[in-house]
Amino acid sequence: MTARSLGPLALAAVLGACNVAPSAHDGCHADLHAEDGCPAAALVVTSDFVSTQVALTRLDGKTLCGSYVSTARAETTSVDFALSGDIVLPSSRPPSGRAVLIDRYGTNVVSLLEPSSGKILGQLAIGTGFESNPQDYLEIDERLALVSRWGQNPAPGHEAFDAGSDVLVIDTRALRIEGRIALPVQDELPPRPAGLVRVGDEAVVTLQRASTDIRRMGDGMLVGIELATRRVTWTLTLSGLENCGPLALAPDGAVGAVACTGFIDRTGAGSHSEASAIVVLDLTTTPPAELRRLPAASIAGGLLQNNLEFYASRRVLAKTQTALDGAANNRVLAVNLEAEDANAAESLLEARPSEDGAGQGVVFGGMLCSPGCGDVCLVADADRRVLERWTIDGETLVPSGALALTGTVGLPPRDLGGL
Repeated sequence: MTARSLGPLALAAVLGACNVAPSAHDGCHADLHAEDGCPAAALVVTSDFVSTQVALTRLDGKTLCGSYVSTARAETTSVDFALSGDIVLPSSRPPSGRAVLIDRYGTNVVSLLEPSSGKILGQLAIGTGFESNPQDYLEIDERLALVSRWGQNPAPGHEAFDAGSDVLVIDTRALRIEGRIALPVQDELPPRPAGLVRVGDEAVVTLQRASTDIRRMGDGMLVGIELATRRVTWTLTLSGLENCGPLALAPDGAVGAVACTGFIDRTGAGSHSEASAIVVLDLTTTPPAELRRLPAASIAGGLLQNNLEFYASRRVLAKTQTALDGAANNRVLAVNLEAEDANAAESLLEARPSEDGAGQGVVFGGMLCSPGCGDVCLVADADRRVLERWTIDGETLVPSGALALTGTVGLPPRDLGGL
């Protein structure tokens, strides 16, 4: 199961204390060039949830540096915090061009890396005395960034910025916390912010709203934060849907989409599929207006993972949410957001069952599509330990061969992000 897809609901059961030796880069010297608005390369997080190795690849999947940074090597220059086995990448490509690693449960650190070498430029602890479990990172200018913290501090008041379930404002130059943005609380449920995405002059935050004991969830919400004032200016409740992921933006920016999984247990199984769907939103209004819903049961025959990736104007990659040792195998879907439910989804890839014939749970992880920038889609496949690859041909995805990462220690790929 991927760290991002497994999510805070089940992650603590898998991880525990997983810090290992300090990380290092291996002398990577990648020559990175990109057209304006296009990623120069892709980062691939490989992990067994104890050790992590990050690779750097071209958009066509060719490996540039197998060990861009990892938990396994001795660091030539000291770092303050060892990398763990629970690392994810920002859901939006940082405009600074820096590589950013979000070290979540048990570590609570954001690391900034020099893009062509993987050398750690600086690290910032954002736990402030508790398990803050950071989820996403969004740069808002050349100096400031936002970090969403899912964890809630049961006993705040001992350190600055230690309440949790909030969005921090951090100074990426001075490597310090500059402020905190409190988020709305409804029905006494902590906000539990997850995805962060910029839309114009606002940041849109997804609230997952889980109880303190993480045994129930409320309706998902989107919240708008005005970047100039850093204040919440609107909220949008996704009624009846739970455990929603970051807002994905269409290439034209006029439409967005959010996938919701519904509440899942520690095996990744859900009990009510009606809380899982894709919501299509009109982003030309404030707050966004809901255009339509595609129920997960209709387009996938079960639950969906809560992240999406646009590959054409109204088409997205999606993934099913499948339980460990369950009856179903994980699948990658191409979804037409404008089609009728029964015809909206095409199955592109299915995971293999385990040796005993049961499902392996979530094995398809991070996704990266680059329409207009090489026209490829990559998906991290922890089952086959490769990057699955498709070529974008208008509104069609054409299989173009799986790619194995070279120069790595063979950990399964879990997450993907543009650099």
